[in-house]
Amino acid sequence: MLSVEHLRMYRHLLREINRQFTRVNGNRAWASQLRLHWHCSSDTNDPQQQELTAAKNVLSYLANSRKYKELLAEFNPKMSEGDRIKKTANRVGLETPNTY
Repeated sequence: MLSVEHLRMYRHLLREINRQFTRVNGNRAWASQLRLHWHCSSDTNDPQQQELTAAKNVLSYLANSRKYKELLAEFNPKMSEGDRIKKTANRVGLETPNTY
């Protein structure tokens, strides 16, 4: 029987997968793969603690990769190479020479 913590982790994983993959592009493969693994893992010889640790790692990776993408889009808008070099130089107190 799965503990409450295992069920909570399963729900968190499903929620994060739905946020990143299923809702964005309709790809249900991730969610179905998680369900398949979660239901088939009950007959393995591994202790439940190892499974819970692996699930926490996956959840942490998914959540942090989503946050990274959001921060990257917010703070690193697409700009030309010249603008990027100018802004980088200005951050450290330098000026770029004028090019013609």
